[in-house]
Amino acid sequence: MKAGVHCHCSKCYSIPLRKRVRLRTPAVTLLSLPQEVLLCVLQCLSAEDLLSVRAVHSQLRDIVDNHPSVWARVSFRDTWPSPDNLWLFERAAEKGNFEAAVKLGIAYLYNEGPLLSDEGRADVCGRKASHFFSLAEGLRSPTADPFTWLFIRPPWSPTGSCCKAVVFDRLKAECDGNMEKRGPLLHCLARVLQLFEEDEKRCEAVSMLEGSSQAGCLQSSYLLWENNRKAAMSDPGRYLQCVRTLRDYAGRGCWEAQLSLAKVCSSGNPLGLEAKACSDLVSQLFNFPQQAAQGGNHNILQRGIKDTMRYILVDWLVEVTTMKDFSSLTLHVTVGCVDRYLALRSVPKVCLQLLGIACMVVCTRYISKDILTIREAVWLTDNTYKYEDLVRMMGEVVSVLEGKIRSPTLLDYGEVLLSLLPLERRTTHLFSYICELSLLYSALATPPPAKLACAVLLLTRALHHYAPVWPSQLVDYTGFFKQDLTQLSVLLFVKCFSQDAPKDYRHVSLTGVKQRFEDDIYQHISREKVMDYKDLCQILEIPEVEPQMEPPSPTGQQADIHTFLASPSSTSKRKRNDSLQADRGSRVTTPTAELSNQEETLLDDILDWSLDTSSSGYEGDQEESEGEKDGDYSMISIQLDPVSDADRRREHCRALSSDEDSFSEADGEETKLDREAFCYSSGYSSVQSVSPSSSSSSSSLVPCSLKTFTTSSAASAHSQPGFRLLVPVHRPRGHSSKQVKRKNSAAHSGGDVEREEEEEEKEEDELYSATVGFRIL
Repeated sequence: MKAGVHCHCSKCYSIPLRKRVRLRTPAVTLLSLPQEVLLCVLQCLSAEDLLSVRAVHSQLRDIVDNHPSVWARVSFRDTWPSPDNLWLFERAAEKGNFEAAVKLGIAYLYNEGPLLSDEGRADVCGRKASHFFSLAEGLRSPTADPFTWLFIRPPWSPTGSCCKAVVFDRLKAECDGNMEKRGPLLHCLARVLQLFEEDEKRCEAVSMLEGSSQAGCLQSSYLLWENNRKAAMSDPGRYLQCVRTLRDYAGRGCWEAQLSLAKVCSSGNPLGLEAKACSDLVSQLFNFPQQAAQGGNHNILQRGIKDTMRYILVDWLVEVTTMKDFSSLTLHVTVGCVDRYLALRSVPKVCLQLLGIACMVVCTRYISKDILTIREAVWLTDNTYKYEDLVRMMGEVVSVLEGKIRSPTLLDYGEVLLSLLPLERRTTHLFSYICELSLLYSALATPPPAKLACAVLLLTRALHHYAPVWPSQLVDYTGFFKQDLTQLSVLLFVKCFSQDAPKDYRHVSLTGVKQRFEDDIYQHISREKVMDYKDLCQILEIPEVEPQMEPPSPTGQQADIHTFLASPSSTSKRKRNDSLQADRGSRVTTPTAELSNQEETLLDDILDWSLDTSSSGYEGDQEESEGEKDGDYSMISIQLDPVSDADRRREHCRALSSDEDSFSEADGEETKLDREAFCYSSGYSSVQSVSPSSSSSSSSLVPCSLKTFTTSSAASAHSQPGFRLLVPVHRPRGHSSKQVKRKNSAAHSGGDVEREEEEEEKEEDELYSATVGFRIL
């Protein structure tokens, strides 16, 4: 063969195989998304995550820097202004972020976060706070009222430079040059001047309200209407024009005007309308579409807040309300703020009490003349939280609620119903009693407040044997038939009168509402004997069946009371050492139900001094003195030595944190308490002394199938979620409910108690904690 020529054999010549070229799909990255989708993703990030994403690529940096909507929607959840991130907050606030503006305004007002020199601090903080409060007023929700006046309301500091006064003067000067924000800013300044006693300042407040109304502020227009209402009632012509003006404000969306118009039309017909038109005007209020949206509090259970946790918190808020003599409206608005906050954001167990007291501080400033100061609020929690913790939580509440503090409550609709069909005085007290009892239960926070108010009225009329129980006049003016309300009324009865109240860590029934209505001004309505379930069903003309309204708990188990308490507590009944009472005598804490006579005398003097009327209200909150802020209550952690078998049965007192259920069972190392660090104080201890006898229920009904809360994991695992039928059973005469064994209480007898104590000692041997934190008061 010639050179260069090959045969076609496999040795000399082979056809090269074709290689498969695999087409690689382009990688999908964040930059490959459409810009509209990318903006939505960036708006959902937190501020810290947004900075991290911005540093990844130049294209992302350009998008973040050139789109103000990203900064306006970025979240600052659980973040507070500090010297390190101050520039980030200021940039977001200038771009239209409401949360950043509110937190910056509060931080500068209370000097909490930014570090400024003492020289001229009030002037600098006042200028900064007024600037960011002004930004926040322009960014708040259109349905929310102006709120800045809550933080700068009097009295102001009588000596030296007052930061609140500086904010007031700066906002007043800004009204002349900023016509866009003139309406809400003048409204805030007028609300501040209305709280002064001088007639000159009150006249100036009226002129500011007029200017705010002319600038388009609907809330100022309604306040002017309330101010001129009394003078117009003497003249029929002026009063008719006054009601027409109120109808105009109600048609523009002012819910306060809508409620007032409903009250006016319920008690009479000043507009001269036909009966059908007048009833339709009132029924629109009870069937307004927005009322259905307010019943979305079922999200509370989905965020890990169990029924018992909320019950304990609301009961404690009731005790604070009773001790400080706040109105029932303040309590309802406070609980409403707590529920709306929990429906939007989850809160750790240890911060639930902080959320409750922060909402009460804000709501008392909005409603009451005598407010709850920050110092008093910290004291009421047994110093579980610090000054700065409460200030920051106030900022979280206002920012999450978008400045909308006040919303229609159960009491607001109840006033309309009582003006339509007035009740006897004692029956009115029963209506108020059931309204406050309904605050304790999460299942009753779900229905719209308008429908719940009608159900409460139906139950009240049934319990006091009103006939007819639901007249046709109520049907015309509310739009609800009796059949629409019976199921909710039965649930109210079962919850409020047939179930035993939960117990706290001291095994004392939580009956704050019952004790509140045992006062003379309520004619001891909570002591009244209530009819049984069978009689109620006969009056309502319904079969005696269980109501299927309460949804099962998403956790699938009963709530354990002991895993919620935000301060050291025990998980079973325990013997108290005698040294516990001796050590408590030298401490100042919130009164509990276990105080001796000597301690009660000592604490009465302390309470009279610290809660004296001269220091109540905003007097105790003047500029929040620096020494009070800096005086931290230290927490020390004590490492305890293992305990021997011989020492396990010593009398002891142990304290576990609220996250006790998260401790690993594999630790297994048992410990004992050091006797020198023997005493603890509870952040959820009762505000008032509670006697063991006061924990008994006033109802003659006993639940037959409902079981009390247990700490046993086995019992809770087999418990069925949902509602169980309660069969009414009359207690025989001379029978008293079993009292839980407590120190200085009646002794128990019988073999059941001995076996109970043996089981408790076994529980104590198994539930030791590795470390225990104590507070130094």
